[in-house]
Amino acid sequence: MSHRPPAVRDYSLDNIRFLLIFSVVFAHLLEVCSPFAGMWMIYKWIYSFHMPVFIFLFGYNVKYSLKKILHRWCIPYVVFQSAYLLFSRIVLKDSLVFQFATPYWLLWYMLVCIYYQLLLPLFETDSKRRQATAVLCAFVISFLVGYEKSVGNYMSLSRFFVFGPWFLLGYYSKKNHLMDRLAIGPKGRFGVAVGALLAMACMVPCLSRIPKPLLYGSYAYAKCAGALWMRAMAWGISFLMILFLFAGVKPYLSKKLILITTIGQNTWPIFLLHGFVVKAVPVYAPELVRSPWHVILLSCGILVLAGNRLCSKAIGWTGFLWIGKLWEAIRTGSKGV
Repeated sequence: MSHRPPAVRDYSLDNIRFLLIFSVVFAHLLEVCSPFAGMWMIYKWIYSFHMPVFIFLFGYNVKYSLKKILHRWCIPYVVFQSAYLLFSRIVLKDSLVFQFATPYWLLWYMLVCIYYQLLLPLFETDSKRRQATAVLCAFVISFLVGYEKSVGNYMSLSRFFVFGPWFLLGYYSKKNHLMDRLAIGPKGRFGVAVGALLAMACMVPCLSRIPKPLLYGSYAYAKCAGALWMRAMAWGISFLMILFLFAGVKPYLSKKLILITTIGQNTWPIFLLHGFVVKAVPVYAPELVRSPWHVILLSCGILVLAGNRLCSKAIGWTGFLWIGKLWEAIRTGSKGV
């Protein structure tokens, strides 16, 4: 009987996840930090790319599994929506309505990822023309939905449409090895990385004219004094960052790095838990976010404390995966008796 060789983990993706989750935590803490020079430009630059790239990476690695959708996404969404709403009412003294249709702050990501996974079979095709058409249509919808005022936070519909093209782009990029083909050899990778950085440097000054709410993906243009060209500019930065990370520097991040790679392998508990800290700090410990250095140190502390296997296993329990394992153990034991 032949055995499949064990899968080799791609540490470069873990290291990229580390960079992205740090940017997520850091940007969220900037929202509650005491103002400093250049703070909102840094914030806008991070927000112009961090979620599109994260969703690109999600699409890059996604595999269709109804069991995983239920246990890793649906049940934890209910658990953490409940936990955040209770936390908000009991700890923060906010009078929020207990409901599940409008995700609490950062939990919109869970809901849109559930949608993308459920719709994945509809986009499964080997036809390059159909793939290109799907991505193009998704980008057109992403831009046009900004003109519809009625699409907003409810059921995360706005963000579902706004970030959808990045999911498809990541999924088809992995399927066709697109990023590997864009940069062949060290010189090609270096050229792509430098070109992407220079192009981003030219576009970053335009961020000062883009309102922060437009970068969230949940506001119509009219509701945040935004415009289609502003979304296009932000999306241009996102695409350049994807080129920089996946076609430019990814091969140079392939080694397992102490702590960084481990944190990158355990970004899920960081994402789900850091929101409690971000919301509580300005209320109970504002001295922790009085300067950018405080924000950097607190971000690192959150990553170290939450980005480990123990926290990942604890988060896994919220999806009730242990029930299936327990049932399987009982069945196996009963057969052996």
